[in-house]
Amino acid sequence: METKKMTYMQALRMAMDEEMARDDKVILLGQDVGILGGAYGVTGDLYHKYGPDRVIDSPLAENAIVGFGIGAAMYGWKPIMEIMKMDFSMVALDPIVNHLAKYRYMSGGQVGHMQAVVRTAIGGGTRSGPHHSQSIYHLFAGFPGLKVVCASTPEDAKGLLKAAIRDKDPVFFCEESAAYRIKGEVPLDPDFIVPIGKSRTAHEGDALTVCGFGTAVLKATKAAGMLADEGIDINLIDLRSLRPLDLDPVVDSVKKTGKLLIVDEFTETYGITGEIAFQVTQACFKDLKMPVQRLTLPDTIIPAGPVMEDWVMLSPDKIAAKVKELINA
Repeated sequence: METKKMTYMQALRMAMDEEMARDDKVILLGQDVGILGGAYGVTGDLYHKYGPDRVIDSPLAENAIVGFGIGAAMYGWKPIMEIMKMDFSMVALDPIVNHLAKYRYMSGGQVGHMQAVVRTAIGGGTRSGPHHSQSIYHLFAGFPGLKVVCASTPEDAKGLLKAAIRDKDPVFFCEESAAYRIKGEVPLDPDFIVPIGKSRTAHEGDALTVCGFGTAVLKATKAAGMLADEGIDINLIDLRSLRPLDLDPVVDSVKKTGKLLIVDEFTETYGITGEIAFQVTQACFKDLKMPVQRLTLPDTIIPAGPVMEDWVMLSPDKIAAKVKELINA
């Protein structure tokens, strides 16, 4: 398959460009997505290519963005709604989980599909303060009717976003702001997709099983490289999707290694790690050499100060240190 090296951001843009060219029912809306090319530059020149009727600059109102998208989806359009930061998705929590996720179920067949994507950037460590740094995807993963995914590589960024746009149900699509400028080989095939609900092995090894979602996987991938230089090869699994949740590769790995570390850039309390730990423990109770371990953020608000923020957030060094601690335990 022919590929081209590009950034994560360019891969996302290519996915939207190809899907808009493929289907004129695909529209894009959000704050600054048009003339300015997106707050982070992701949408680029799509406005000039497809015009203001399909790339729509919205007011600074997340409720309005999602509300418009819901109405459009009910009438057969396929909206891609951009919410600049995941923190701001809380403003639109009601329309996302009580309407977008439920209308197809509640319509009694009158609404055949709710084909819509909510795109948003996740991740802290950017000196953006408490209102711009949270990864709260677990909230949305708790609601049936809504799929929740995140890409950790440029290849997955293209393939997963295309799969999300084509999906018959609404998808909450998390983008790693820390990955926007990371480069990788991306397939150029316009029909290339990455199926939603399938985990991937990001690094192969048998010393310990590590799994995660979102920005934590980026940092764990760097940690895996550092550990490999010391002769320690972990089996790192990128979940890619929280709903549906594919834990089969994690279970298979834990049955071989006997130990699991879950990494996540949310607090340990009330986060997604508790659900993952429970399911894996249930499936691997006799195989585990020790209780499932977690490495998360401390139970505190993410600070704006650089020194304090670095202390709170995950890092490759912290993950590598925790892995070595568990291997020697």
